[in-house]
Amino acid sequence: MKKQLAALLLGMFALNAAHAEESKPVYDRVAFSVNAAKEVPNDVLSAVLYAEQQGQDTVAMADAVNQAITWAMAIAKQESAVESRTLNYTTNPVYADGRISGWQVRQSIQLKSKDSKVLSGLLGKLQEKLRIEGINYSVSPEMQAETEKALIDQALKNFKDRAEQLKTGMGRAEYRVVRLDVQSVGNDFPQPMYRMAAMEAAGAPAPPSLEGGKQNLQVNVQAEIELSIN
Repeated sequence: MKKQLAALLLGMFALNAAHAEESKPVYDRVAFSVNAAKEVPNDVLSAVLYAEQQGQDTVAMADAVNQAITWAMAIAKQESAVESRTLNYTTNPVYADGRISGWQVRQSIQLKSKDSKVLSGLLGKLQEKLRIEGINYSVSPEMQAETEKALIDQALKNFKDRAEQLKTGMGRAEYRVVRLDVQSVGNDFPQPMYRMAAMEAAGAPAPPSLEGGKQNLQVNVQAEIELSIN
C-alpha cells in the first residue's frame, strides 16, 4: 500500500512539474552591443622636468641638483594655477669600457595645470636650469566623470531603443534583460605638439608652444536579452 501511494504521489509530482514547464514562457536569446561617445578637450597639462649633474664629486653634484630643484620649486609655487611636486631622486654610476667612470645625480619635478599659457610661461623660466623630460595632456577627473555620466544615460537609452527594435522586428510581445555590462572607455590621447621656439639671444629657450588636442570618451553596453515566443 505504501509503495502504491508513493508511486501515485511521484506520478502526480511529475505531472505537475511537466504542466508548470509547459505553462512557463519560452524565450529566444539575442546578444548585441551599443555605445555612446563624445569628443572632449584635454584640459590638464602635465610636465616633468629634471636637474642633472655628472662627474666624480657626488657631494658637489648633489648640492648643485638640490639647489636647482629648490630654485625651480620656489618659482613654481608662486603660480597658484599650477600644482607642483618633486619626483624621484637618483644617483647612478656612469660606465666607460665596463668600468665606473663617474656618477650621475638626477631629480625630477612634476607640474600640472589647466592653464596652458601659465604653465608654458613657467616652463620657459625653469628651462634656465632644468630640462624638460616630457609633456602630456589628459582629461581632468571632473570632466571625465561629468561626461561619462551623460554617456551612460545615452548608452542605456540606445540599449532600450535597440531592444525595442529587435522585439518589434521579430514580432514578439515582450523582452527581458539577461545580461547588461556597462563599461567606460577612454581612447589613448595623442601626444601634444611640443615645439621649441628659436633660442633667445641669451641662450635660454623660449617657452614651448603647446597644443592639447582632444580625446574620445566612450561608454559601451554589452547586452543580452530574451525575446518571448508568442
